[in-house]
Amino acid sequence: MLLTTRYRDRSNVMALSWVTPVSLRPPMVAVSVQRGCLSHDYIERSGQFSLSVPGPSQIRQVRDAGLLSGKDVDSKFAEVGLKAIGGDALAVPLVAECLAYLECAVTEAYEVGEDHTLFVAEVVGAQADDGAFGESWLLPAAGRRPLHHLGGHLYSVLSGVTSAAPEEEEG
Repeated sequence: MLLTTRYRDRSNVMALSWVTPVSLRPPMVAVSVQRGCLSHDYIERSGQFSLSVPGPSQIRQVRDAGLLSGKDVDSKFAEVGLKAIGGDALAVPLVAECLAYLECAVTEAYEVGEDHTLFVAEVVGAQADDGAFGESWLLPAAGRRPLHHLGGHLYSVLSGVTSAAPEEEEG
């Protein structure tokens, strides 16, 4: 997952693993961001962020977005080879060529432990590649499957779908 932020005329992007849905009505997500990083500062100041779901073709850029600090460069997007595009709902950029996007407005923030803040946000805008997402993630061609971070330098993409739907009872 890539998290993007904007404050005044500066944008930033970071790799993010700690994200979860927390409500359907209204649609809400929570992200855990390390205090002291530039994206954390921008979220606190603007109250907004966006999430972009990358595919496997963006694995190197995702890795680099996780290794490089936005505090050390003029444009982290350019440094890691990502292109920013405008969203529909907020002034926060999205990452071009991703599979899906969520534009989020922060409603609550909680300091968690000694080093992170959990930002709870309402999803105020959403877009998805029709070939990658319907009512749930689909299993399109390998290049259009969502990239999942497993930890360290390991990533995965969906390779199959299994259903746990209850069988209909015969009458």
